[in-house]
Amino acid sequence: MASEKFKLDMDDVKGLVKNALLVGGAAALTFIGENVADLDLGNTGVLFVPIVAVAINTAVQWLKDNRTDQDKIEG
Repeated sequence: MASEKFKLDMDDVKGLVKNALLVGGAAALTFIGENVADLDLGNTGVLFVPIVAVAINTAVQWLKDNRTDQDKIEG
């Protein structure tokens, strides 16, 4: 955030919105991950839970963009 003190420019707003979406996505994924184990799916639960776990892990990696801080700085 390179704007002056107590002033927001569009880059600051974009950064804030992106962070808010990441936090909201992380909260949603945490909620889903915590409650998947409580579902009573019978025999299909053995199949369903690992698939959801992989999907959640993939979503987390996608949200993080799988880049290091140096990669983000370089573009």
